[in-house]
Amino acid sequence: MEHLTSLRFDIWSVLLLFGILQGLFLGILLLTGSTRRKSKYYLIALVAVVTINLLNYVIIHSSLHLNVPHLVNVSLPLLFLLGPLFLFYVKSVLSEGFGFNATDLLHGLPFLLALLFMAPFFMLSGPDKIQLIESQIISGQQGLDLGTTIFTVAQIAQSFIYVVLALNLLNQSSHESKMKKDTFRLEWLRKITFGFLLFWLVDFLAVVWFLQQGHIDVKAYYLSLFCCTLFIHFLVVLTIRNHKVYTEVLLDNPRVKYKSSKLVESDLKKHLSQIVTYMEDEKPYLLHDLNLSKLSEDLSLPKHVISQILNEELGKTFYEFLNEYRYKEVRSRLTNPKYNHLTILAIALDAGFSNKNTFNKAFKKFSGTTPSEFLKSAANAKM
Repeated sequence: MEHLTSLRFDIWSVLLLFGILQGLFLGILLLTGSTRRKSKYYLIALVAVVTINLLNYVIIHSSLHLNVPHLVNVSLPLLFLLGPLFLFYVKSVLSEGFGFNATDLLHGLPFLLALLFMAPFFMLSGPDKIQLIESQIISGQQGLDLGTTIFTVAQIAQSFIYVVLALNLLNQSSHESKMKKDTFRLEWLRKITFGFLLFWLVDFLAVVWFLQQGHIDVKAYYLSLFCCTLFIHFLVVLTIRNHKVYTEVLLDNPRVKYKSSKLVESDLKKHLSQIVTYMEDEKPYLLHDLNLSKLSEDLSLPKHVISQILNEELGKTFYEFLNEYRYKEVRSRLTNPKYNHLTILAIALDAGFSNKNTFNKAFKKFSGTTPSEFLKSAANAKM
């Protein structure tokens, strides 16, 4: 206890503690969330590993290692579980039937090898660990021998591979499910995956710098730890500010909004076919005043049923569904010589859009370009 007076508490300690507290907060929220899907537990484990890693550096940075030396670096082998846990999380969200089997244990081999690599350090006495850690803190550097280099590079490379595998799965699922209820979750899973990839890119750049310097500068880890804190903070903000992301992506509970509905999957698909057929044959979207009530009346379907079908089967709101049809109509007319005498706005208004601003936002969302850029591309393609 005599070492407690030497504890250091600065801005980095505050930042890391903030990340740890947010990690605990997020873990509790997920654990008590209203679903028992396996994906939730993979995400909890992932957040736990990141949080434990932050705790490790709080212990070192604040000099708490003088009191609890045996807790130092316990998190390092666990970092080899981040990649597999993230891949399992993505797989379990994409497939309700995903289950852990015996062959999946092979993903834990790098973790076991990391434990063996760290074993000599873990077997040191408390005073010896303190002496080793203190020497690194005083010099601000850690020797970069062959073993440490292989350990560090392997951990970064392994995580990169798993994140790329997760991205490939998401791209395949996105390609196969363009008109299905998963659209919203796929988009957010991709955003989270790119965030995770960015985190490992920062770590990779740090390793490149270490290799150039010939040693590991402990201070350089702070940037990586800052990214850890940001990653957890990002998930917490999503949880608090976007309930749909929390329930449908983090908790993997897409039907929570309609859990009291008595419609079965076959009914949803049958009514979806009815809605799509009506939209394509009758083109009611050309009317400026088309709304959910009007469509409900035309199809003799309750408004809440139409909303549920569009939400669960297509992952869209009524107006997203409506404006996509209007966008396709505009795109078709823009390349049709029959409409060359009309301005872009005139075509948009004639296709059902009520104003220029709504049209421009919808066109940009669905095409990724402005109407003018689309016309230029179309003209260049004809040349």
